[in-house]
Amino acid sequence: MSPTSRSSLTASSSSTMTLHENDVLPPPVTQPPTASKARPAKSETLPRRATSEKPSTSTDGPNLARTTSNRSIHAQNSLRRMATHETGEGVSQQLDGARGLDTHDEHEHEHEHEHEHDPDTVQDEEKNIEGGVVSQGKKPKDTVELQDQTNLLPTKQVIMIFFGLTLAFFCSLLDQTIVTTALPTLGRVFNRADISSWVGTSYLLTSTALQPIYGRLSDIFGRKVVLLGALSIFLIGSLACALSTSMIMLIVFRGVQGIGGGGILTLGMIIISDVVSLKERGKYQGVSGGIIACANSLGPIIGGLFTERASWRWCFYINLPLTSLAIVLIVILLPLRRVKGSIVSKLGKVDWLGSFLTLAWVILVLLALSWGGGAHPWASAAVLAPLIIGIGLLGAFLMVEWKVAKLPLIPFHIFRNVTFTVCIITTLFNGMMFYATLYYLPQFFQVVHHASAIRSGVLLLPLVLVQTTTAFTSGMLQSKTGDYLWNLTIGYAMWTVGVGLLSTIDENTSIAKLVGFQIIDGIGAGQTFQTSLVAIQAAVPRREMATATGIRNFTRMMGGTLALTICSAIITNVVRNHLQTAGLSDGVMNSVLADPTTLTQIGLSASQQATVISAYAKGIQACFYYMIPCGFLSCALTVIFVKPIPLKRDDDQEKKAEAKAWLESKKEKHKHHKADKEAGSRKPSDTSEIKTSNHQGMGSELEGVLEDAGRGMEESAGLQPSASEGIDQGPTGTGGGR
Repeated sequence: MSPTSRSSLTASSSSTMTLHENDVLPPPVTQPPTASKARPAKSETLPRRATSEKPSTSTDGPNLARTTSNRSIHAQNSLRRMATHETGEGVSQQLDGARGLDTHDEHEHEHEHEHEHDPDTVQDEEKNIEGGVVSQGKKPKDTVELQDQTNLLPTKQVIMIFFGLTLAFFCSLLDQTIVTTALPTLGRVFNRADISSWVGTSYLLTSTALQPIYGRLSDIFGRKVVLLGALSIFLIGSLACALSTSMIMLIVFRGVQGIGGGGILTLGMIIISDVVSLKERGKYQGVSGGIIACANSLGPIIGGLFTERASWRWCFYINLPLTSLAIVLIVILLPLRRVKGSIVSKLGKVDWLGSFLTLAWVILVLLALSWGGGAHPWASAAVLAPLIIGIGLLGAFLMVEWKVAKLPLIPFHIFRNVTFTVCIITTLFNGMMFYATLYYLPQFFQVVHHASAIRSGVLLLPLVLVQTTTAFTSGMLQSKTGDYLWNLTIGYAMWTVGVGLLSTIDENTSIAKLVGFQIIDGIGAGQTFQTSLVAIQAAVPRREMATATGIRNFTRMMGGTLALTICSAIITNVVRNHLQTAGLSDGVMNSVLADPTTLTQIGLSASQQATVISAYAKGIQACFYYMIPCGFLSCALTVIFVKPIPLKRDDDQEKKAEAKAWLESKKEKHKHHKADKEAGSRKPSDTSEIKTSNHQGMGSELEGVLEDAGRGMEESAGLQPSASEGIDQGPTGTGGGR
């Protein structure tokens, strides 16, 4: 071995070994390595060695042998941990036949941008999660590798991160409902009451359509970068909404708000899952579920107060300080996990065609559902055209994801897991029951009990408070017992009873009964909301966790949209039939259906008002009738098909220790960085560091700028900062997803 090659090898071997999540050991080679190829001097890339290969016998042979041996043991342990941890059920693969892995950072990084695996020798683990059996099949040539961004942080740091995330949750979800009580005022101010409903619809369209896309973007670009981008878009959209001078302008910027708001919810749930172990995740997800319920329910109350006591613009101004604080907290507290690769390579991984088709079909279908039976008849071209085109684009999207996309937004193989598939179906029913109750129960209070928008929100508090409390307690119990199945079963059973009781309400139902019915309904909703998320995440491989979370949120919001459409059609038909029987004119019926809260303003007599109130009570009863089978099917499917997957993984404690060590290494790197900065310049310590820095590309430079911007705030907060160098070189299984 030449001195140049030996020095290059020594420099290269000093770098920290990293492994991709899907790397598997090559088969052992029996022939001696007598004809090994010369290593390129430029790339310093070392091939993987077979089990029987012996270390070089040069003057630095003993040190190199020890380095190779330690690295091989480390690699073997890492692969065994990934095999145990990957499926979410503790499925492990036998690794005894492979012990000689020799790899380097440069080797791994170079193969991220080239053909990383030889399809003739590398096999992908196709794991049967339900049965606990590991089978192997050849990996497709165009498989795109992703980094595992799991980083199980200490509890103290998790709590601080969680505070910032829940603040972001609150802002995003508050905006879903805060404008509902301000719509009449907005219609009068801009003299466009005919399109005022679009202020809420535009937010719903964009936030729903982007749910599955955000999960995959976070896999490609990293959680923190994508979350900060979503928060920034939401902040800009909120400011633009507050400054709007026309209804069209407000509607457009509400759509911009929705682009950011949809990402906040999904990315927050994904990050919680990254920093908290599966078993402990329930208590954090339970708290976030309660905050979600509070934000949705308090929105109309806060919006009504701002509209009546201040200005409708404060419905959007309120987001500015809250979102800004959330951004600062996330920049300071959330450790930045870089995803290696340049911007160009990351952009190449995005499923652009699938993303376009997703946005197109979701928006068209939601438009048709929002127009049908309201702005336009269901049989009109204005409804049928977008509905038919949207369904056609849905078919095209499914074909692209199945046959074309290298990194699909929706990987179909996860639906082979029965637990995952059933939980997604029940999540659809969950969204239908939750949003229908949240929207039409306050309407019942306003129409039947003549409550104002603010008072109707107060009357809804029993449901909200019970749901929040139950979500928290069920999450704590789930974290303690490690079992989600009984929570789901009891929750859906209670929810079915709750909607059954609500289907009996009429104009004579007392407030005391309504409170009692809400308590039972809230217990069921609270027990199932975030518990179903943990079940979904436990049922998929870790590499698909972000995508599964996005699919779950998308399904739930689509369920809510379907429920509002179905309930609107039910109420319209029931009320129209009753009013026709009472002999009211078409003009009166249209006025009542347009705004049932204005009965005293359209000149109806006392008997006619009583007829309208009775008709609306029966219409809302019918809405709860249709929710009963939704709850029953959810309970039955859960009992029959959902499997109790263990939430405690064998390597949880090890990963926590690795994360702690990683944070300590960051602290040490910061000391060196600070010393170098004081000296006026910072020079790389060796050739390997120069090459790694060169490989980072423009993407790492941008992330480095973001990281440097937050370092001073981290230091002032007394936390370990994210050093711009070596941020990916954490312990195996935590740093950079190895």
